[in-house]
Amino acid sequence: MGHMEKPEFPFDSQSKTVPEDDGLTLTGERARAMLDRLEEDREEAKRRRRAGRPKGVLDDRLVGGLRNCTILQLGNAKKLCDRLIARQLKPPLDRDCGARYTMRVQASVAVKNERYRLEFDRSSLKEPKVYAKGPYVRRYWWDGDYVKVRYIKKDKYLRTNLPRKVWTEFRGLLDSPENERIRRQLAEKLRREES
Repeated sequence: MGHMEKPEFPFDSQSKTVPEDDGLTLTGERARAMLDRLEEDREEAKRRRRAGRPKGVLDDRLVGGLRNCTILQLGNAKKLCDRLIARQLKPPLDRDCGARYTMRVQASVAVKNERYRLEFDRSSLKEPKVYAKGPYVRRYWWDGDYVKVRYIKKDKYLRTNLPRKVWTEFRGLLDSPENERIRRQLAEKLRREES
């Protein structure tokens, strides 16, 4: 058996060729340069995946993994995809929703694959004075394995920005005098928890 000589520096994992000498003399500098290139490649692949996500572009790794599957595995993958599609076509459950500082949900309405909620929040505990605020209108929907959230601004376009079903449910609650009492109760609860 012949003895193979080790190269002075590792192979480039993408092109399977030895990188050209780029003037770096120390092995540590070469290693850092290669790690920097690998990190840049990783970031570029991540950027491409994110850019292709809204367009429905499949990741090369996913396509390669599916290509290597047997017929039985592909059938199981199809069943799993059907279940995941069915889940994303439904609105998220209330337990899956909720922004970080949400304290109370005054109303929740599901429309198609979205959930609209009227929520009271608290300020950050890092602030000198912790207080309750709201109600805020938020829209939740599935995006892959995550529930995305978007705040809907309460302005003169609110009625047109909300589905009719949601507007009729929220209309009486948005400017209700009851909201001030709820904010006071939540603020009192926060003060008790703080001390």
